[in-house]
Amino acid sequence: MISFEPCTSVKLKHELGFSHAIVFDITNACAGLFTGIYIINTLLKSGAISRGMVASGENLTHVTNTAQKEIESFMDSRLACLTLGDAGAALILEQSESKETGFHEIELQTFGRYSEYCIVNVSQNGGWIMQTDAVNLTEVGIKSGAQQSIQLLQKAGWLPDRFQHLILHQTSKTSLKSARDEINKIFNHSILNDQNTINNLENRGNTASTSHFIALSDQIRNNKIKSGDKVIFGITASGLTTGTALYTFDDLPNRLNHKKLSQNIEHTKNLIHSSKIDKLQNIRIGIEKVGTVTDEVPQSKDSLELLQNAAENCLIKSSYQKNDIGLLIHSGVYRSGYILEPAYATLLSGRLNMNATFLNPNNKKTLAFDIFNGSLGFLNACFVAQHMIGMGKCQQAMIVATEYENNANQFPDKLLGVRTTASATIMHTPSNNNTGFSNFSFLYKTSYLNSYSTYCSTAEVYPYLHIKKDPDLEQKYIDNIYECIEDLLEKEGLFIDQIKWIFPPQISFDFIVNLSQQLNLPLEKFIDVVQSGPDLFSSSIPIAFEYAQEKHLIKEGDIGLMIAAGSGIQVGAAIYHF
Repeated sequence: MISFEPCTSVKLKHELGFSHAIVFDITNACAGLFTGIYIINTLLKSGAISRGMVASGENLTHVTNTAQKEIESFMDSRLACLTLGDAGAALILEQSESKETGFHEIELQTFGRYSEYCIVNVSQNGGWIMQTDAVNLTEVGIKSGAQQSIQLLQKAGWLPDRFQHLILHQTSKTSLKSARDEINKIFNHSILNDQNTINNLENRGNTASTSHFIALSDQIRNNKIKSGDKVIFGITASGLTTGTALYTFDDLPNRLNHKKLSQNIEHTKNLIHSSKIDKLQNIRIGIEKVGTVTDEVPQSKDSLELLQNAAENCLIKSSYQKNDIGLLIHSGVYRSGYILEPAYATLLSGRLNMNATFLNPNNKKTLAFDIFNGSLGFLNACFVAQHMIGMGKCQQAMIVATEYENNANQFPDKLLGVRTTASATIMHTPSNNNTGFSNFSFLYKTSYLNSYSTYCSTAEVYPYLHIKKDPDLEQKYIDNIYECIEDLLEKEGLFIDQIKWIFPPQISFDFIVNLSQQLNLPLEKFIDVVQSGPDLFSSSIPIAFEYAQEKHLIKEGDIGLMIAAGSGIQVGAAIYHF
C-alpha cells in the first residue's frame, strides 16, 4: 500500500518528539533529499529556523517484485526496477561555524521536457511499476549535469584538482563512467578516475533519493572519506531534475568513526526541539495572479490537464511570462493514475515548456518539486516561497494544486469528498513592501494522528483509496484553529478585530458557520466559496482569494487571515496585507 495522509514527516514528528519543528514532505524523485537540503539551507540563512532535519526512507522492493512478473526482454522499460534497493537516510543541518566547511554551493534545476522519461504509477497487473527510457534519461542527465557541475565549480572557485571525491547518483556503472567521461571531456583533462569517483553499487544498488548519503556513510566508515575532504555531489533525478552541491567536511568523519550514534540520541532531540520558527523580518511576498479550473463534470479530464489549464489561465492574467517562473511547487495530493514519480510539478513544467530544456538559450532556470502535506500543502508552499524569494533563490514562484476523486469511477460510494479542481497562484515581491504575506504559524496535535488517514491498495480488482475519518474530525480542527490564530496574532502584533477578511478551510458551509460561531466572529467576515461542497481542499485559499478579488470585496489596507486545517492533525494560519 501507499500512504497519502498524514504525510510521513508529521508521523516522524510524532514518533521522535520534535515538538517545535515545522514539517512537510517533499517529493522530487531521486533529488528529494537534496531538494530538502536546498530548502533547509534557505531557511537557515533567512533565520526562519536554527536547525533542520531532512529524512528519506525508500521502500522499493515492491516495485522490483512487480517488475519480475512483467519484464519481457532485456530492452524492457521496466528493467531498471531490478536495480533498486531499500534504504533510509537522515541529516541534521545547521549553520556551519566556519566558512571553510559545509555546503558552499547548491544548485538544482528542472528540465521538464524530459519529465516523462521515468514514470512510477499503478501497474495494470496490480502493485506499482517504474517505466524508464533509460537511454535518453541518462544521456540528458549526464550532459546537463556535467555542464552544471563545471559552471558551479567555476563560480565557487574550486580548481579541478582540488577536490577528493565525486559522488554521483548511484544508478549504474555505465552511467557513472559516462558522467565522469563527460566532465573530463569538458575539462580536456582526466581529473576524474576510479579512485576519486565513488561507486557504491555493488553493495547497495540504486537506493534512489538516499543513494548519495548511503554511499557517503559507507565511505566514511571505510576511512575513504576523511575530515577536511572536499566532495562534489552530482544530482540527477527523473523530472528531469539535475544539480550539483559542493561540500567540505568538518570533523564529521572523525565523529562518526569514534563515537556511537546512540550516545547522541537525546542530544539530537534537544537540538530539534530548539528549531522554532522565528518572526520573519522584512520579507513579504504577494499573490500577483490566480488561475483556477473546476471540473463541472467530475473525472471528465485527467488532473494534469486540469492543472495545465489552471496554470495557463493564471499566466494569461499575469504580467509575467512562463520562463520568468523560477520556482514551481505542486501542493496537491490526489491525482489521476496515482502517479508517484516524477514530481507532479515537473510534469507540469514540461507541459508548459517552462525553461524545459538544458539547451535553453535564455539562461533562465526553473526548479520544480512537490510539497506533499494534505490540505496544508498550499500554506507550506507559500512559506517556502516566501523564503526562497526573500533570499534571492528566485524572483517569481508559481504554486499549483490539483485534486481528484480516485474512487469515483470504480467505487462511487467510497468518495473522499474533495472537489475535482486545480489552481495556480503566482507569487512575487510586491512593489509596496507593506503588502503580501507576513507571518505564518503552524500548530500540530499529533495525538490525533490517526483521526484522518488515507492509503491506496492494489489488492482489490482496481486501485482503491482507503479512507478513515473520525466523526468529530471537523470539530477537532475548530478546537485547534483558535490556538494557532492566537499564536499568529501575537507574532504579528495584531488584535482579532483588526482582521477584515478570514479565508477559512473550504470544507463545507456548515464548517464555516461552526467556525465563525466558536471563534465568536461575524459570519460576514468569512469568505465562503465552497457553498454546497465538496471540499476545495488544497485549493481552498487560491479559489477564495480569486473570488474575493473578482467580487471587489478587498480594499487596500485590509488585513486577511488565511487558515488551513488537515490530517496530522495540523493547523496553519497566515496574515496577508492587501
